[in-house]
Amino acid sequence: MAEETLYGFHAVIGALKNEQRHVSKVVVDERRRGDAVHQILALTEQRGIALELANRAQLNHLLGHTRHQGVAALAESLGYDSFRQVSERVEDTAGTQTLLVLDGVTDVGNFASLIRSAVAFGVDTIVIPRNRSVALTSAVAKRSSGAIERVSIVRVVNIANTLDELKQRGFWIYGAGMTAELRVAQVQWPERLAIVLGAEGSGMRRLVRKRCDALIRIPMHPDSNSLNVAVAGAIVLAYAWEQRCAVGSVP
Repeated sequence: MAEETLYGFHAVIGALKNEQRHVSKVVVDERRRGDAVHQILALTEQRGIALELANRAQLNHLLGHTRHQGVAALAESLGYDSFRQVSERVEDTAGTQTLLVLDGVTDVGNFASLIRSAVAFGVDTIVIPRNRSVALTSAVAKRSSGAIERVSIVRVVNIANTLDELKQRGFWIYGAGMTAELRVAQVQWPERLAIVLGAEGSGMRRLVRKRCDALIRIPMHPDSNSLNVAVAGAIVLAYAWEQRCAVGSVP
């Protein structure tokens, strides 16, 4: 399995807390102090991982930049789950299930923000296309503040066909679109739910839009013409989570 170099407190702590992920070495700036450093040192010792102290210049050279917060880790690269694995989990899991489907999100910052929102609002799996999409990288791990360790990412060849398969497994597909008639607050969210967000700027592709059981919109002030996809995704996911909390279908 290939390895990658993680950097930043949250990314490194997230990887250390994920006992399913192999971490071979942690490098810490010898002059760094604070609670986050103490937590990293404790987790490193607890898992028996090699610890190396370095100066800032050495960390800058190792990573090729200065955005590391004085900590790095050499870890097994996160892989993608297969759609078959997701299908098996669906069949084995009772109760509410939420998937987030991203049809062509290419910006690292948006992807990382959506990962954080997905974890915050109970998403089980994020589905992305193999092409025209951002990939799992150390930058995504850093900007997701470690949330990448807590959600399954699936990469598929064809989003439209994947939505068809999800429907066969009892999922209802809701796509976010600016011109939809149904407002997000009006939705009665089903137990098995897939929320689809389109690409930055262009939105969902035509065949993906056609697979949606309903299109929903976020009502906005008339002088505002759009929302960033990460912000829109967070709002939709929060509405779904809040309604499920209200009826007691989630903790």
